[in-house]
Amino acid sequence: MKVSGCELLSRSLRQLGISFVTGKEEGALGPVFKAMQAQEGVTAVTPRGDIAGAFMAYGSTYYKLAPAVILTSTPADAANALTGVGTAWGDKVPVIIVSARPDRRVGGSPQGRTQMEFFSPFCKWSATVSRCDDIPRVAGQAYREAMGGCHGPVHIDVPVGLLAGEWEVSEEELEETISREATAQPAPAIEGDPELIEKALKALAAAQRPLIFSGGGVVHASAWEEMDALVRALEMPASTSMAGEGTVLGDNPYFIGGPSYVGGEAFHRAIKRTDCVLIVGSAMGGLEGFGQPPFWNADARFMQVDIDPINICLNVPVDITILGDARAVLSRMLEMVRSGMVKPNPAHRQWTDHLKEVSSRWRARVEAEANASWPIIHQGYLARTIKEAADPDTFFAIDGGNTALWAGMFCMSHRPHNAVFPAGMGTLGCGIPVAIGIKTADPERPLVLIQGDGSFLYNVQELETARRLGLEFVVVIFNDGCWNMIKGCQDAFFGGRYVGAFLGDINYAEVARGFGCYGRRVERAADIEPAFREAQASGLPAVLDVLVDPDTFPEPLASFAIGEFGGVRFNPLRALGVPKMKVDKRLWNRAKYALNIVLDKDLK
Repeated sequence: MKVSGCELLSRSLRQLGISFVTGKEEGALGPVFKAMQAQEGVTAVTPRGDIAGAFMAYGSTYYKLAPAVILTSTPADAANALTGVGTAWGDKVPVIIVSARPDRRVGGSPQGRTQMEFFSPFCKWSATVSRCDDIPRVAGQAYREAMGGCHGPVHIDVPVGLLAGEWEVSEEELEETISREATAQPAPAIEGDPELIEKALKALAAAQRPLIFSGGGVVHASAWEEMDALVRALEMPASTSMAGEGTVLGDNPYFIGGPSYVGGEAFHRAIKRTDCVLIVGSAMGGLEGFGQPPFWNADARFMQVDIDPINICLNVPVDITILGDARAVLSRMLEMVRSGMVKPNPAHRQWTDHLKEVSSRWRARVEAEANASWPIIHQGYLARTIKEAADPDTFFAIDGGNTALWAGMFCMSHRPHNAVFPAGMGTLGCGIPVAIGIKTADPERPLVLIQGDGSFLYNVQELETARRLGLEFVVVIFNDGCWNMIKGCQDAFFGGRYVGAFLGDINYAEVARGFGCYGRRVERAADIEPAFREAQASGLPAVLDVLVDPDTFPEPLASFAIGEFGGVRFNPLRALGVPKMKVDKRLWNRAKYALNIVLDKDLK
C-alpha cells in the first residue's frame, strides 16, 4: 500500500490521543484536518481568523492538560498563529504547531524558508521532517517534548512535497511503526535533591517573616493539593501568582490573598517585609514585580523550586535552588514536615496574623466601595455580582487590562482549575477563542468570560464560531469606552492629557445579535443579575454589554504603574486636575493604597 505524508501525520496524531485540532479543510494540511475531523472524540475547528485558532488550542490544552494541535498550511497562517503560540510560550502551555513549508520560493517571496526560524524563539523544541517515514517519530518526540519537564509549545515543520508524497509500506509495518514511534510516554519526573529540600525547609522555619509563593508550575504539575497541605503544615503565610491562582485554597487560614498584586496591601506588606521566600514554579515576572525592590525586601533570601533550570535565578538571586518537578518536591517537603524532621515555628503566628489583619482591612474597604449607588456602574460591583450570580462550579476566563484586575479581586474562588488569565505575554483579545477551546473540552461546565471592551474587539468574529459549534457561555463586557489602564495612567502621570485612550460608544449587544448570539446592554446596577440569568438561559453564546464608569480604576493599578513605569516621575496631585475626576472616596482610597504600599504604612 502507499501512504501519503498527510495520512501518516493524521494517524500519528490519533495514536498520540490528540483530541483538539484547529486548521482548515483546504491547503497542504487540509487532508490532515479532514482526517482528524472524521474521528470520533476529536474536535476539529476552523476559526474565522487564524490568530484565534492558536488561542483555541491554548484554551483546550490549558484546561485538559493535554496538547492540542494547530495546523498552518501557509506562511501567512503560521504568522497569524504566532501571537497565540507566543502566549502559550509565556504561560508554559504545551500546544503543538504543525506548519507546511513550500518547497520553493514563489515570486521572490521567502516562502521557501523553514518555519523553524519563525517559531523557534517561542517554542521549547522545533524540528523539520526530512523523510516521509520519519513523521511518526517526530510527532511522538514533539508530544514528549511539549509535556516533558517545563511544559511549552513545540513545532513540527513539514515540506509540502513530503506531505503530498507517498511511502510504500505494508499495513502491518505501518501499524508497527506508528505504535512504536508515536508514543506519548513522558520522561520520569525530576525528584529534587533531598538535602537541598531539607535545607530550604529549615531555612523557612528559622526565618522571622517567611513567605511561600506558588506559581503556574504548580498548576502544570497538578500539585495544588500538595501545595495547600504544605502551607497548612508549615503554618506560614502564602500567596500565588496569577498563573498559580487556586493552588492555595481560599479557606486556607494562612492564605493572605491574591493572586499576585491584586491581593492588595497584604501582598505588598508581605513581600516588602519578608526575610525568606520559597518560590515554587514561578519565574517572578512583571505581575510579581520581578522579585525586585522597591516592592520586595532587598535583603530577602530566596529559595526556588522549578523544573526548568532556565527559570532559576532568572529575575532574582537565589540562595537555595531545587531543580525538580513541583509535585515531587512538594510531596517530599510534606513528608519531612509530617514526620517531624522539620517543625512549624510558633513564632510565625504573629507575622501571619498581622498579614491577615491587613488583608481583612483592605478587603473591607474595596468591598464597601464596590456598591450599587454609583451613577455609572462600578466595575467592582459588576464583577462581584456576576460571581455571586454564577454557579459555584463556573470556570472564569479573563481577558483584559484593568478588567482583569477587577476580576482578580472579585471573581476568584481560589480553588484549583477554576480560572485562567493568559498573562505571560500580556496578550489582549484572546478571550473568546480561549473560551471556545475550554468549552469544547468540557461542554457541560458553566463558563463566564470577563472582558474589557477593547479586548473584546480583537476576536469578536469568533462569536460566529461559537454559534456554529453550538457552544453556550456568557461574555460579560466591562464597557467603559476607553483603554482604562492607559487612561488611568494618563490621569495619574499627565493630569488627564489623553492620547489614544478612548474607544467610543459601541453597542456590543447589537454586534452579538448580528452574529446570531444573545446580546443585551445593561446600564443599571439593578439589571445586572436578571440580565445575566437571562443570558445563561438563552442557550446561545451570550454577550452582556455592561456600561461601567470610565473614571474608576482598580487600586492595584497603582502598584502596577509604579512597578512597570520605573523612572517615570509620579505626582498623584496631578490627578486632582483631571476635569472628570471627582474628589470622592475612590480617589482617597487609591491614595491610601499607593501610600501604604510605597511607604509600608497603615493608613486606615
